[in-house]
Amino acid sequence: MESLTVIFGFVAIVLLLLVLSALRWARNRMARAIILGLFVLMLPAAYAAPATLLGRAKPVTLEWLGSHVQEAKVLSATLVENEAIYLTLLWEHAPNLYRLPWDRRMAEQLQEAQKEAQRNGTQPMMRLPFERSWDDREPRFYALPQPKMPDKPYQNSPGNGGPGGIEFQHPGQPT
Repeated sequence: MESLTVIFGFVAIVLLLLVLSALRWARNRMARAIILGLFVLMLPAAYAAPATLLGRAKPVTLEWLGSHVQEAKVLSATLVENEAIYLTLLWEHAPNLYRLPWDRRMAEQLQEAQKEAQRNGTQPMMRLPFERSWDDREPRFYALPQPKMPDKPYQNSPGNGGPGGIEFQHPGQPT
């Protein structure tokens, strides 16, 4: 919501400057009234237009600020055949909803990554989510590997005060 306020402020200032310059050069009172009326109508429209987009999926081609992202977690995915692939991606702090153009191979990759991630108990990931590339040698979607199991605590380990292991001594031999 913070970026929406900044964008609205920028648009409002630019519109105000345009209105002031138009009022300066307008000689007719009717023209000045029309200019002021259009300015008053434009402010709510400039705020409402981006606000309606907040809940909708953003095409990945319009992501300019996140173009440096190397990988993102796929929180959810919805496949609409022959239309789009809708993804909720987490690549910094807040999740964002994106729309990819429909691609059957990419949809299959995503489904396989989701199945493998569910088997591993991990999250599916997406490589270079905002890169516009025709390189399809490496899959874009993959599952994180299963996390390493914690080490088992040993009673006789050197860290626990033990000698470090058990040494076999033959009963008939001296130590």
